[in-house]
Amino acid sequence: MTVVQNNPEVRVLGKPQNFSPPCCWFPLSRQKTILEYSFKFLRVSAHGQGIPIEAAMESKRFRYVSTRASKSDSMTYSFQDVLLKGFAPDGGLFVPVEIPKLTEAILQEWSRLTYPQLVVAIAELFISPEEIPRIKLSQLIQDALGSFRSSNVIETHHLTAPGHASVIELFHGLTLAFKDLAMTCTAKFLEYFLAQSQQHMNIIVSTSGDTGAAAMSAFRDSPHVDFFVLYPLGRVTEFQELQMTALAATAKNLHLFGINGTSDDGDDIMLDLFNDSAFAQGHNLSSVNSVNWSRILIQIAHHFFAYFQVHRDGERAPVEIVCPSGAAGNLSAGLFAREMGLPIRLVACVNENEFVHRLLSTGVVQTDATVKQTLASAMDIQMAYNMERILAKNGTNFPQNCSQKLSEVFVSSKTTDAEIRAAMKRCWDEEQYRVCPHTATAIHYHYKQTAVAGGEDTRRACLATASPIKFPEALTEAGVPLPDMTILVELRAKPHKVVQLKDKNSWIPSVRAAIELVSK
Repeated sequence: MTVVQNNPEVRVLGKPQNFSPPCCWFPLSRQKTILEYSFKFLRVSAHGQGIPIEAAMESKRFRYVSTRASKSDSMTYSFQDVLLKGFAPDGGLFVPVEIPKLTEAILQEWSRLTYPQLVVAIAELFISPEEIPRIKLSQLIQDALGSFRSSNVIETHHLTAPGHASVIELFHGLTLAFKDLAMTCTAKFLEYFLAQSQQHMNIIVSTSGDTGAAAMSAFRDSPHVDFFVLYPLGRVTEFQELQMTALAATAKNLHLFGINGTSDDGDDIMLDLFNDSAFAQGHNLSSVNSVNWSRILIQIAHHFFAYFQVHRDGERAPVEIVCPSGAAGNLSAGLFAREMGLPIRLVACVNENEFVHRLLSTGVVQTDATVKQTLASAMDIQMAYNMERILAKNGTNFPQNCSQKLSEVFVSSKTTDAEIRAAMKRCWDEEQYRVCPHTATAIHYHYKQTAVAGGEDTRRACLATASPIKFPEALTEAGVPLPDMTILVELRAKPHKVVQLKDKNSWIPSVRAAIELVSK
């Protein structure tokens, strides 16, 4: 559970027994720097309970290993394994053994693909055709993305000034957030495997705003899944909450819990359940938070698509991909895209919850005592668990040059609420273009860089993670006129359902009881 040290600025997360959830292994000390993550230590995986590395060498790119696997650990896993498990058995996160390197010819070919075609091309590099035949894989992805509000799935807005920046609108799914892109595909993959095996699965996620609705929409009425969502009461927007409560009222397999805490508290609840291995295995428990590799896999496509939108002329000059960052899923996906050969530099933009910014800019692994509530509520996260995919544990030996190594790949930027409001207002005044407060952290970074000598020359893509319509409160605070809010009026009129858990002592017992009930 959460432990607060004598130093009120530092929070240490620790778990009992043998399961240590992502990021909880970080020694949170001002004196220690982070570990360097190196893909050369990643090894191969295979289907089932894991097979020795040597037996899987012929198709390494379809194999996965835990971030915590030692050099002597010979257990590897297939895509189906990592999809269904969510977490690795040792509490780590799954990563592919081999990162395929793309040729210039492939990049040129991919630059002409639509977004769904690009997702298929990338998925084919990480999912064995023996698990999902190529025709079926394409069909699953096309079906998943066919429900989007835009026929293009993703739209692009090119800022007119200053500098060279494109806003990549990832939010045209049914719940108006970028989470729809990976969640719809992940749901299709899971349904495919569960239908084959006739299994039932209980899936749980903790959300800071958008993941909950995206997951509930993707898994609604699934015959093979009961879905459990935890969200922090009073820390999401009205729109986000109404999306979830309305969805919960429409399907028997959706179970929504509002907790009187933070999204990190929700992560703690979820991880406590996984920490009880007997419970997790007995109730076939998994997660599709971005701990799940499937989410990261699909999000790799965001970075390729963004790059090609910036360089529509076929040029191959480097591009900055500016990522609003909460749990660092998009940041992790960008790192894999870069390892595949995409010439990008990654920018992590955070709000006043600056764990990722502090880690990347100084090498110090430290959280604050509390989660700060900000306008960019979906990024109100302290423990960015996907950083474990960027870092590798090696006892307590921290290389002195780790911060320097990370700076070769990442830039980070912290944005205050005042700066978020200013970026939203400036974007409206200069472009007549609305952005959500999360996207505004990326826009703020762009504006800041263009004020620096030479900053206007950098090609830059800002990932727009949610529709501004989901954040009318922030738009009003920023002095930006509201769009047509009919969709919010319609949401208010729908039936709603949620179980509110205000007593901290009731959180885990109540969620456990609900999972046990549907498992009978």
